[in-house]
Amino acid sequence: MKHITTTILLVWAGLSMLHAQTVTTITTNASKIDDDIIFDSAGNLYGSNYVGSTVYKRTPDGVETVFTNGIGSPNGMAFNDDGTIVLAANTGNKLYKIFPDGSKTILIPSISGPSGMLRMPNSDTILVTTYIQHKIWKLAPDGTLIDYLSHPQFNGPVGLCYDDAGNLYVANFSDRKIFKVTPNGEISFLTQPPLGQNIGFLAHSHGFLYATAFNAHKIYKIDLNGNYNVWLGSTLGTTDGNAAVAKFNQPNGIRPSSTGDTLYVSDFGSKKVRMITDLNGTSNSSDLVAPEWNLQVSPNPVVQNALVTFELRDPTLISLSLYDIQGHLVQMILPERELSTGKHQYLLQNNDLQAATYYLHIRSGEGRNRVHKVLIL
Repeated sequence: MKHITTTILLVWAGLSMLHAQTVTTITTNASKIDDDIIFDSAGNLYGSNYVGSTVYKRTPDGVETVFTNGIGSPNGMAFNDDGTIVLAANTGNKLYKIFPDGSKTILIPSISGPSGMLRMPNSDTILVTTYIQHKIWKLAPDGTLIDYLSHPQFNGPVGLCYDDAGNLYVANFSDRKIFKVTPNGEISFLTQPPLGQNIGFLAHSHGFLYATAFNAHKIYKIDLNGNYNVWLGSTLGTTDGNAAVAKFNQPNGIRPSSTGDTLYVSDFGSKKVRMITDLNGTSNSSDLVAPEWNLQVSPNPVVQNALVTFELRDPTLISLSLYDIQGHLVQMILPERELSTGKHQYLLQNNDLQAATYYLHIRSGEGRNRVHKVLIL
């Protein structure tokens, strides 16, 4: 019986590993990719070396070469219909057109701090963020720049991505605020993860946003309502492996595969590209979903008071706290306490809280956590 039980456990562990994210370093010292990454239709990867002047190319079979160079801090990239790449030279204050053979020409000779770049869906127009001017331009194929989006809270915007409904998401590098832009141009605040000093880039896949927490060495997973959690990463490092052990060194650029089941991330610190497989598999202990807790806040938005409800499968040390968007604790709902198995309810009191967006944190003693967005009216 002991041998049968051991075998079952080993098989279960093996199956679990098959369904967890795996992080693998796919580039070598032949390239130094630390910023935006992009793929062409043949599967070739192109990566910017921001602390340098070079864009590198990696073929699907792993051959790494210099694609083009002589650019002042190459940053965001996007493809044109003709297979050329539009490239932002961030400190060079220019936009380049890069041809398939690596030759280049200056497309826009003067633009202040261009950074993130994204092709609009079903369009030949490219979006360009300006880190210094805190806005977004539209770039037409003929090189015409059109002032497109601005917002009082844009603060060094870099990360851009679209969801399946055509909503645009914009992330501030400087203060981590993420905004949603509807197809008709309405801009609203979505969320602001607290960890790390910066957000590098954004990606969307299968109904979630993924954001690189540059100086926290982590990757956030964010649902389209703005609820977020640390998905992968812990302390600084370059460890490959499953979700429990993988570490990043200032993750920055991030792009999904064409199928959306794989993410590619550039490490600013190590100058390497990391591949994350099986996005929909199980994750580390701080996964966003945490379905066994079934955390709910009702009503939400909150006018007076609300009930925070959650469920525990086992006796667990739990704390509940409410933070504002600057990361300041505004209400300790439940100091850490061991709770029994079953359903629990606690009162969230609107005691002179300003009308704003807040974040409810639920944490367990062993490190599990989840964040739930709460709107106070």
